[in-house]
Amino acid sequence: MSTSADQVARLLAMVPYLQAHPGIPVANVAQAFEVSPAQVMKDLKVLWMCGLPGGLPGDLIEIDMDAAAEQGTIHLTNADYLSRPLRFTLDEAMSLVVALRAVAEVASGSTAAAVTSALAKLEALVQGDAAGRVAIRVASGDEQVRESLASAIEDGRRVRLVYDGLARGLTSTPEVDPVRIDLRDGAAYLQAWSLEREAWRTYKLDRIVRVEEVGQQAVDHGPAPEPTQGWFDPGQPEVTLELAPAAQWIVEYHPTSQVHPGGNHGEQLVATLPVSDPAWLRGLLLRLGGDARVLEPAGAGQDAAREAREALALNEQIFGASVHAWEHRQHTTGVGQDAGSGQGL
Repeated sequence: MSTSADQVARLLAMVPYLQAHPGIPVANVAQAFEVSPAQVMKDLKVLWMCGLPGGLPGDLIEIDMDAAAEQGTIHLTNADYLSRPLRFTLDEAMSLVVALRAVAEVASGSTAAAVTSALAKLEALVQGDAAGRVAIRVASGDEQVRESLASAIEDGRRVRLVYDGLARGLTSTPEVDPVRIDLRDGAAYLQAWSLEREAWRTYKLDRIVRVEEVGQQAVDHGPAPEPTQGWFDPGQPEVTLELAPAAQWIVEYHPTSQVHPGGNHGEQLVATLPVSDPAWLRGLLLRLGGDARVLEPAGAGQDAAREAREALALNEQIFGASVHAWEHRQHTTGVGQDAGSGQGL
């Protein structure tokens, strides 16, 4: 459905287009502007009543409506003041330049060529050296890896990844059916079906060392999950965790704003993660248990600790397990406690 705002924008672009293509068929105009021929005729009737201030016959745009209706061709005159198409403002052009530079970091093949061509044209429109003031850095991995993945996705081929799990110091070789490369928060991710896990998995491109052919076609596993929205929204709360080696896998699968070595001679990691939902943090801490300790903000682990104690109390009622023994172990080891409040998890 075409709104008034859509029509105004279309008419401003249509006038110079019709001037550059005298006698063009109505059907061709409809195809160029992605509307129906009936909508084109409605637009012409509006243009017919438009022109310079004054509203006299010599001030209005002239259109041969009989030729448009009977012969299906459009002849437009007396609109030289709209002979040039609309141009981008500097802000609009720079926004597109930034977006295209980000796409260029992960694009390959014909897509990369199209992006490079469009980017060159836009940068030529940007005044002065404004384009040089913006730099885009995307964690997109090796170019050959991106090319191999793009080719496999396009041809529907199964591949084997040599995946470097930096946090645990392990390298895995999962076989996957790749479907899409997403860009989120300055990093590129591969969305693929893991044959080993029999589920959708996300792989960070800069952790993929190599892509190997396995000689098989990919299988249709249904629609892949849609990419999540960016994590790093302004003002979003964060939590800082100290992670034991067994919990350091989370820095591979969850966005982090900071990661650096922690205590115990660098065996632990201190990671800062954005928290989009308190329930998500509570579930993560319950999953990590004693392998994670909340450093800040103080009290961020209290909800998870309370739920853990409630679960243990229920377990004691049913199976006779000792909640006090668990709390004693947490207290003596110190692992899994909230540094600000002394609460477990």
